[in-house]
Order: sequence, then structure tokens, then C-alpha cells
Amino acid sequence: MEREKKKIYSFLKKIPKKLNKFFKDRSSSSLVVNNKSSKGKDYDPVTNFDKAFERFIRIEINKKFPNHSIIGEEFKDKKADSKKIWSIDPIDGTRAFLIGAPTWSNLISFSYKNKSIFGLANFPELNKFYINNKNKTYLFKNNLKRTLKCSKITSLAKMKIIGNFHGTLSYEKQKKVIKKFGWSFRLAGFDALNYCLLAEGKVDAVIEANLKPYDILPLIPIIKNSGGVVTNWRNESAEKGGQILATSNKTLHNKILKLLKPFSKKK
Repeated sequence: MEREKKKIYSFLKKIPKKLNKFFKDRSSSSLVVNNKSSKGKDYDPVTNFDKAFERFIRIEINKKFPNHSIIGEEFKDKKADSKKIWSIDPIDGTRAFLIGAPTWSNLISFSYKNKSIFGLANFPELNKFYINNKNKTYLFKNNLKRTLKCSKITSLAKMKIIGNFHGTLSYEKQKKVIKKFGWSFRLAGFDALNYCLLAEGKVDAVIEANLKPYDILPLIPIIKNSGGVVTNWRNESAEKGGQILATSNKTLHNKILKLLKPFSKKK
């Protein structure tokens, strides 16, 4: 497996350049938007770019790792080796993509025996990507490589915290959550970038709800290998998504878990 790990890291490190070119070559193409939601009041946009990116990523994975399984947001799962699974969120932040905000990303992860061990968050319009390898997380920007470390802040009063509940908590419950954290809490829609800023040490905690596995799987090893902690609100594995808490350290994590306990969903 060690030899294959080297191959996987090499693949993930090289694919951002291909993804950026893929986007640049198609950036002038017409944008087609549909609503994936089956509920009339909900709006869950998907574009032709989402599908094109995922097709491209699947093709690239299949070239190098034909016997691996693949799960993605836009197409059916490819079932092969159940121990080796790739996950793809072709455009994390489709709403940002639609309005021309550069904070959207391509998310890819590799899991072995149900544990996400490699993650990539690529930001084509910001010309940077985040990746982990050998217990470290790196930021590559403008061909420069930087090792990342989370902050060491443990004080609730001093922390910087970002949250987004994606409509899963009532307005009254949202007000109660925000009240617990006071002025330090910021509602933000930066999607995966929130977690990457955590890995950089620029944010101390991220709270979200209603995440799918492909939303969080690529970010778990990026956070953990920069020294952070990520679980659901019940302090269980974050691999299945749902209500997610990511923090810069265990001490801060435990403090926030206590505050979130009244709002966590039971099994």
C-alpha cells in the first residue's frame, strides 16, 4: 500500500494543473443550470460545468486506478475495490460559481478501509490548492509550497468561528447557537475554503450542518494533518457528513461540542 500511496499523492498533486486548464478551455462556454431538488421550495443548483468536471476527474482516476471505486455528486457510484474509494465533489460551491465568486473548488479524496487518507481542495480561480501527505498539509500557490499549521487558540472569547447551517436548523435555533458564541461567530458561505482557512490558522473553528460525505471527506485529512480536529456534533466520525465541527485543536473542540450538544441530531 505504501507504493500506491506515493502514486496517489503524485496523482493528486498533478491534477490541479489539468483541472485549471480544463476550466480555462471551457470558461467561455454557455452555462446551463438546473435544480436538483425534488422539493419545490428548495433550490439545489447543478450546472453543465459540475457534470463536465466530474466526468473529467472520473476519466483521470480510471486511467491510473482502474480497479478503485468512485463516488461522486453528479453520477452513479462506480463499485470496484470496496477498500479503495475515491470521492468527488466537482464544484464545491456551485452557488459561488454561478455568481462569479472565485471561492468554489474541486474536491477529491481517497479513502482506504473507510478512512479518508488523502484530500485535495483545488481553487482554479484563486490559483491555489491544498493537499496532505505524510502527516502534513500543504498549500501550493503560484508554484510555491507552504506547510500549514492550525492555530493554538483555546479561548472561546478569542476564537474566530465560521458557520453555515444550510437550512437545517430553524431560525430560532440558529439564533440560540449564534448567541452562545457571541461576537466571534460569523455566518459565511465560503464552502470548502472555510476549512482550508482553518488549516492555515486564519480561522479557529467551522460549524456546518447537512453536509454530504463528498463535501467533507477531502477536507478531513487536510484538517487533521495540519493539527486540527474534525467530527460531527456528537464527537463521532465525520466521514458520513451531517452536522460537522472542525476546530484547530482538541481543547477548543471539546468546549464547542458542549455548546452544540443541545442542537445535535440524535441517531
